[in-house]
Amino acid sequence: MSNADIHNERGATSSGHGAAAHEPNTVNIPGVVKFLVALFVAVAAIALLMGGLFRYFDARKAEEAPPLSPLATGGRLPPEPRLQGAPGSVSSPAEDIRRFREQEDQTLDSYGWIDERSGVIRIPIEQAKKLIVQGGVSVTQPSAAQDAEKKQ
Repeated sequence: MSNADIHNERGATSSGHGAAAHEPNTVNIPGVVKFLVALFVAVAAIALLMGGLFRYFDARKAEEAPPLSPLATGGRLPPEPRLQGAPGSVSSPAEDIRRFREQEDQTLDSYGWIDERSGVIRIPIEQAKKLIVQGGVSVTQPSAAQDAEKKQ
């Protein structure tokens, strides 16, 4: 045999001079296309069946649900204090922090009693800074009653 001889699957040899020898196509293109079409049809059919099943379950659940009481006027709100974003909550986190900062600023910039019985007052921060610069800080010694309260 010469180098140009080609062996086929049956073991026969043919000369490469005049015979058209080629490798057979092993992929069945029409079979692959048929499989893909069948797969698409199956997926579509299953999706339609599942949609019908879900509609059936929704209708069945609606039939089994007890009727609403004629005395019910709406949803019940949770008790106070309500969390931000909960039903019945009217404020947002931004509104809450704005209101809190306004209260804090009002407290820091005004005069008021902290403990009226012992004579402790609050003064605005800017006023306290001026007093400290002018006269320094006077430290008062805690009384025995205050020491007893702290130990408890």
